[in-house]
Amino acid sequence: MTQYIGNGAYCYANSTSMLLASIGENISPSKIEVLTGVGLGAIWVDHLPYFSSWAGMPDKGISEALRILGFEFKEKYSQDGDELPFQQLEQDLRKAPVILGPLDMGYLQYNPDYKNLFGVDHYVLAYDMDDEYIHVHDPAGFPFVSLSHALFERAWKAENVFYRTNGYRYWSSPLRTAFPTEEEIYHRASTFFKSIYKESQEYAEKENKLYGKEAIVALADKINDGNAAPHFIGHLSYFVFSVGSKRSGDFADFFLPFNKKLSDLKRRQAHLFGKCQFNMVKNNFQIVSDTLMELASVENEFYEELLK
Repeated sequence: MTQYIGNGAYCYANSTSMLLASIGENISPSKIEVLTGVGLGAIWVDHLPYFSSWAGMPDKGISEALRILGFEFKEKYSQDGDELPFQQLEQDLRKAPVILGPLDMGYLQYNPDYKNLFGVDHYVLAYDMDDEYIHVHDPAGFPFVSLSHALFERAWKAENVFYRTNGYRYWSSPLRTAFPTEEEIYHRASTFFKSIYKESQEYAEKENKLYGKEAIVALADKINDGNAAPHFIGHLSYFVFSVGSKRSGDFADFFLPFNKKLSDLKRRQAHLFGKCQFNMVKNNFQIVSDTLMELASVENEFYEELLK
């Protein structure tokens, strides 16, 4: 199977890869993305669908991926109402770069599309800071850019990012303390993936929320109705289907040496996401709806196989 290499909305995985590269550890964003567990399951948030899980959000995922890979690190955050920790951040940046996030992309004004991105979560690697600006590598295609302290504070507060649990979160000072084999990494990751599904299912049942197969079926029904608003269609065609396809392909590659059944199911999902992308742009909504129904079935198969 030919592997895809190219752009993808992997901001936290790319930022983590850059952080590790700063200490001479070259680990691909695709591998890190898989180990974060983001991309497993399906949910609805504020009337928008995401192929992710309630218990598998990027802030938790970064920390878990680093642990699985054998790193210790510092993770810092503030309680709501606390002032932005400029002094501590500046001290840490004198030593080494840090991952910042989640940020609210609506305040990242070096991005020409920032006005359309309020409430969208994002992660960057900060490498320097002075009296006026913080300087970052933004993996969305903006290396060596700067943001004023005032805008940075509003972005880092991330008040409109739905999964945010604390403000001003960042990761720094990774240190390798173990050298797990690929098989050990697989087993650690599989245990983490199972916990994501179990915790998310429990949360969905408790809060009466759609999750997994049922969430995808609901999406198929909405597309089939033909009443999806332009912003909803844009959410799917510019983000959800493309990143879903890339993630599924990376999961397939990760599982292949250890569990061919899981790998095949993820490879099938990658193709189905790609089919959705192609037909959504062509306004073939019936085909998208039918493909999503197939995707829901494959998601259920994957869930059952993983949790055996």
